[in-house]
Amino acid sequence: MKTHASVGDNVAAPFLWPGTAACRAIGITRHTELVRMLVNSLFWTVLGVVVVWVVA
Repeated sequence: MKTHASVGDNVAAPFLWPGTAACRAIGITRHTELVRMLVNSLFWTVLGVVVVWVVA
């Protein structure tokens, strides 16, 4: 277990929050990295499409 967080961990935490929140909300204990990756990909892709749609 880590006793300290690196600068990279602190910078990445806000971007990984959607996947972490989804895993905690569902209560997943197995395959959390896969679920986090999929949720984060979906969240940021949808957000990007919405931003482009609004700006265009």
